[in-house]
Amino acid sequence: MSQTSQPKKTKVLASNSGTSEVEVTAYTSGPAIFREKRQLQLPAGKSKLTLSGLPETFVANSLTVTDVVGEGRLKLGALSYRDASLSLQAILEQAVGTEVTLIERTPAGELKTTGKLLHVLGHQAVLDCQGRLTIAPLTDRLTLDPATLAGLSTTASLQLEPTASVAGPYTVGILFAADGLAWTLNYEVFYDENSEKMARFACWVNLTNKSGAGIDNAKVKLIFGANTGYNDENRNSRKNMPRMAAMSAAPMGGGMALESASFDVDSAAVESVGAQKLYTLPDTLSIDNDETKQTLLFLSEAVPVTAEHYLGYGGYSLDPDGQYTENNKLPVNVRLKVVNTKENSLGLALPPGSVKVFEKDSSGSLQRTDSSRIGDHVASGENFELALATPSKDVKATRRLTFLKDDPMPPAPPAPVDGEPKKEVVKVPRFREEEREIVLYNYKDRDVEVKVQDSVPHEAEVLKELTGVKGFANVGGVSSFSVVVPKNGKAKVSYRIKYRIG
Repeated sequence: MSQTSQPKKTKVLASNSGTSEVEVTAYTSGPAIFREKRQLQLPAGKSKLTLSGLPETFVANSLTVTDVVGEGRLKLGALSYRDASLSLQAILEQAVGTEVTLIERTPAGELKTTGKLLHVLGHQAVLDCQGRLTIAPLTDRLTLDPATLAGLSTTASLQLEPTASVAGPYTVGILFAADGLAWTLNYEVFYDENSEKMARFACWVNLTNKSGAGIDNAKVKLIFGANTGYNDENRNSRKNMPRMAAMSAAPMGGGMALESASFDVDSAAVESVGAQKLYTLPDTLSIDNDETKQTLLFLSEAVPVTAEHYLGYGGYSLDPDGQYTENNKLPVNVRLKVVNTKENSLGLALPPGSVKVFEKDSSGSLQRTDSSRIGDHVASGENFELALATPSKDVKATRRLTFLKDDPMPPAPPAPVDGEPKKEVVKVPRFREEEREIVLYNYKDRDVEVKVQDSVPHEAEVLKELTGVKGFANVGGVSSFSVVVPKNGKAKVSYRIKYRIG
């Protein structure tokens, strides 16, 4: 009779968080990508191991093992995800078959009952006490074998069934996705109008962690964009975790270590990854669950700007005496033009975001005075402008028509006489002639140059040329020019055009 081989006993190990490296990439929408290095002390043969500390928002089917380092070969076996499991009920369930001691408080003192736990029936325990069954009430004090905690965790965890060829330490790299970690950003500008500089131009990042687990001492990377590709089934179900193939132990390498250098002590490093910009924060961060942590993406000082006043497009109405126009002045807006180069203390890739503008009052205190927005990504070397939301209080304008004349309507054709053929009506073109006037008012104690944008009807004939303007251009019915307005004064621009109507 042939002997049958006995199955190898599986060794059950206690929970092992053992995280030596954590790196996370957060997106403006969609799940974050976590990369971890886990240090495992494994016996030879097959074992069961709990990797605790995973987010509750773990995205099923997103986990992959990136690399394994160890003395021998490691077969990973099957993986499964488990929610936080550490509870009194779970401990008692695992304690069935082991020796426990129930400690009950009585008027006479503590009463201890020791025996092998057979069953847990509601609030009662069934014990084998030296061959006799004892039913005792469960209490809030009991003594049991520490091995009953194996596999239980206060946080979500992964259950592994690795098989190691030799006992020893192993480092396993894992990558997975989890919801609940997102970031937003906003810029702040300390603007000095007199020196035409941004004394500070900084970008703040707010990282909010609602993943269900704390993030400890992690390298944080940010991508301004959506992380898509995780369908509803993956994000709502934690079943059908993939079985991983055997991996030979090899030195770690690849994308975990990225060379980067900060632009400044508080600034992130920027690099291109595909079509995306990746921002790596210079310092590791720890973010508790339900915590929002604010940190700097970058901070630049003494950034030169050019403040440009501009009068945007607008319509004209006939107002020969100008009384209505004078009492209803138009706003003149301000935009700060920035040269995005290292020579100007920038040269950074800038993600879109809102901008808060502060200026100092006469006592030197910073006051929130305006707002703006970077509407799209700005590349390093690409110039941009910050259009301030509040118009200038000291520079204003008026637009009006001082003259308007339309060609008269042609007379109606005579009614046809009976029997005569209908005469063809010859259309006579009609034209409008108008004179436009723009007045710019400057209440500042220094000269101001204002850029004016105007709309001219297509193929209009200019009867009276503009004078006293700079850089006049008229392309496709859109004209622009600049006017220098003296301090505490005004400047008037007028021109006459003729164009076809009707």
